Amino acid sequence: MAKRKVNVSEAVRNYIQDHGDEGPSAVAEAVSKQIGKKVTPTYVSNIKSLGKKSGGKKRGRKAGKKQLASGIAANGSVDLLTLEAIKVIVKQVGVENAKRLIDILA
Repeated sequence: MAKRKVNVSEAVRNYIQDHGDEGPSAVAEAVSKQIGKKVTPTYVSNIKSLGKKSGGKKRGRKAGKKQLASGIAANGSVDLLTLEAIKVIVKQVGVENAKRLIDILA
């Protein structure tokens, strides 16, 4: 008769479901006795943490940096169109007046 393979992860998950308040060492010891294979507390901790992660998170690429309405990105950089608009304003009011305006706004 062929020996049946034991799914250790499933055994750990089932035991945690029934005895959720026990620590990893106690769960590892109990599951080891139950299935006849050595299970480490580290393995139990990994199984526990993987069970908590299924919160509907999306996988894949992260979205690009969001840009604020003012033309300044969330990381503090300024786009080219905003710089060109500032250059036009500085030409219109002059460098000294532009500095005063910046001091007033800051």
